[in-house]
Amino acid sequence: MQTNMLRMFRGDAAQHYPIKRATWGFSEPTPYSVPVLSLAVETEKQESIFPEDDQWPHAPSWSLDIWTRGLSDSMILSGSEFSVPGCYDDFTGVIFTAFYYDELEGTEANVIKVIRREGDFLDLSVEGFIRHATASMRPTRVTVDARFTKRTPHEEINAKFGGREDLPPHEPPYGAIYSPPNAT
Repeated sequence: MQTNMLRMFRGDAAQHYPIKRATWGFSEPTPYSVPVLSLAVETEKQESIFPEDDQWPHAPSWSLDIWTRGLSDSMILSGSEFSVPGCYDDFTGVIFTAFYYDELEGTEANVIKVIRREGDFLDLSVEGFIRHATASMRPTRVTVDARFTKRTPHEEINAKFGGREDLPPHEPPYGAIYSPPNAT
């Protein structure tokens, strides 16, 4: 399997986008003060092969925020897995996933597998689906197989999170499930 690739599958068609940048890191959203693992992928622009896109060029990007209890750097081990079933939290309005193609879409049934960890590098396999009733595209499966580089913290970014600073303090929106590596 090719790595450093984002793939989109619709019906019988598949489009492969080379990845320009894949990053990971932790942030602590202001009202919650809990660590959130953030993943981001940017791709190279190319013409679409999907008939409904009329060969328009696209450079898809995808970001996923993993909110799970007790999250720490020590949980990110080869063989561990995170599941993010939905794309947002109804109560807080916090968005967990954002896929951009020609519009922003939420992805659901997301699974993030840590294939290998080498210091600040993570080899990840990620899968998610765009299939909700209000999506701007027909049902699409999205996958990423890539080496993610740890990004350095940025004070301005870590201080703000999606304009939600005015929410009253309450339970963080834990939207992910952690599965540790299998013990052998």
